[in-house]
Amino acid sequence: MGQAARTGQYIFLWFCRLYMHCQRNVLGVNHRKACQSALIGLLLHVVCASAAHGAFIEQLSVSTRAMSMGNAVSACPPGPMAIHYNPAGLSLLEDRVFSAGLGWPLKLEPTSRFSRNPDFDGFMGRKDDPLAGTEGTSSGGKMYLPVADRTVNGLLIPSVGMSFREPGSDWTLGFGIYVPYGVGFRHEGEDNPLRYGGNAIYQQRVVYAAPSLAYRVTETLSLGFTLTFGQTAQGAQLYLRAPNQMVAFTDVMGEMTADLDFLTGTGESGVMPLFGGGLPTYGSLGKLSLDVRDDWTTSYNIGVHWQPRRWLAFGGVYQSASRSKMRGRYHIQYAEQWQNFTNWWGDNPLAPITLPMAAVLGIPYASVPGQSGTCHVEWTHPQRVQLGVMLRPLLFLGWPFENWRFTVDYHWNNTSVVRKERFVMDQDLQILEVARFLGYPGEANELTLKRKWKDVDHFSFGTEIQVHDRLVLRAGYEPRPTAIPKETYDLTLPIQSWDIYSLGAGVSVGSRLTIDAAFSYLKGRRFKIPNDTSSLMNSTELSGIIYNPYAGLDYEQDTEAYIVFVSATWSF
Repeated sequence: MGQAARTGQYIFLWFCRLYMHCQRNVLGVNHRKACQSALIGLLLHVVCASAAHGAFIEQLSVSTRAMSMGNAVSACPPGPMAIHYNPAGLSLLEDRVFSAGLGWPLKLEPTSRFSRNPDFDGFMGRKDDPLAGTEGTSSGGKMYLPVADRTVNGLLIPSVGMSFREPGSDWTLGFGIYVPYGVGFRHEGEDNPLRYGGNAIYQQRVVYAAPSLAYRVTETLSLGFTLTFGQTAQGAQLYLRAPNQMVAFTDVMGEMTADLDFLTGTGESGVMPLFGGGLPTYGSLGKLSLDVRDDWTTSYNIGVHWQPRRWLAFGGVYQSASRSKMRGRYHIQYAEQWQNFTNWWGDNPLAPITLPMAAVLGIPYASVPGQSGTCHVEWTHPQRVQLGVMLRPLLFLGWPFENWRFTVDYHWNNTSVVRKERFVMDQDLQILEVARFLGYPGEANELTLKRKWKDVDHFSFGTEIQVHDRLVLRAGYEPRPTAIPKETYDLTLPIQSWDIYSLGAGVSVGSRLTIDAAFSYLKGRRFKIPNDTSSLMNSTELSGIIYNPYAGLDYEQDTEAYIVFVSATWSF
């Protein structure tokens, strides 16, 4: 049994124990001892549980209040955006409530460094990779606009929520529009080494309709359900590069025969240089652009909220997996050297020999400037569970002060469902035909990337204090590890482990309007991937032509990001 499963069981048993204690002592004098015992149990689990391999890119900026409290809000849901965090929390709202917010990254910069591995002998003796000793960073964000049907530079994260409950009713209706997850980068510049990992990349999901319903079972217990409809979009632009022994072999042979003049019996020349000059060992083979989307991605959230005491509340939410079948278009623009290589097999004086050889080996023998068409890819965003507790410590100790809250949430993500990503094209691609000859196990019309992500779990912490009738201050901390192992790490999703520190405030303007602001600082934990570690970045295996643009190089990454979120909430 994995760490996540064991921790989940501990949390469940702890909830059960606390429930029995509170039920037994709810009217007695021993309720504090019972809950103290449970709280000590929770702290032990916090200390002893390890945060496995990491979370994904969800809920970085869904709610201002949640963001400023480290997303530890399942036991005190954040207004109408409880639709996402815990729909049962809608029962805590009165009458009609409407909120609208906008988040944007002030800075989102993963910085990558590449260096030559001293133990690497190079490909066919070629060690001088021009990327060795270089550094690259993000030039900014990238996102897809659903209505405009186009991509734009930058990142903006909208959020809209509303709720309605008739006075005296046990039912609360809700509706939301938000972005549960998303990431996008641009790596521009001729000298930026990251253009081979992703000149521009984005992956996002926009929920454009989230109807929600909450029911208050008792004065202390509520249940909730949200159904989400949205769009999943994914895109990439990257330069193709394939340092490899076989690629280097064509490069070396092409260079060695560049000055030879081989004459046939008819006096024609053209066999030399071999392989049309060969493929560049460390150069670009072309550029790939791809944009796909699914306009009908569905999922659901189930929540529960229980507050047996004024100073104590529990909450939990289950968010289902969402499966997307994305379709769109791709285009490959081949470099001149690639075209010379493919054309050589069928257009030289010895074509009666090289052409049948290419046909047998499955190597393309007629050059084309590019290939375009349609493709589709299936993607599963994992299911996740979030459980939390809210405590008013001073009120718990008997002091008449309930304006300070402390929250702890446990997060579990089933990211092990992401085993591979498979892009199916409407035709055979020349680059995949050559890759199959070199040992690529997929079909010539399929690009398969083995992900092999891991299940992850972690805790997050938040606090909130009402310092004035019109002012609330908040803070949060979320140590969020990555789900991506080093063995399959790549730069199309450069998500490393993060420590997220957040601050926020809420200001009441009049009796019905509240303005909230949040600021998060994301600091990536520095890590290294030695050469020949990742099968999607720097593997030197002969069959690793797809996709290892940094073969032979050691990799190191740091990430810093600043995110701001501002929202307004009206009660009427």
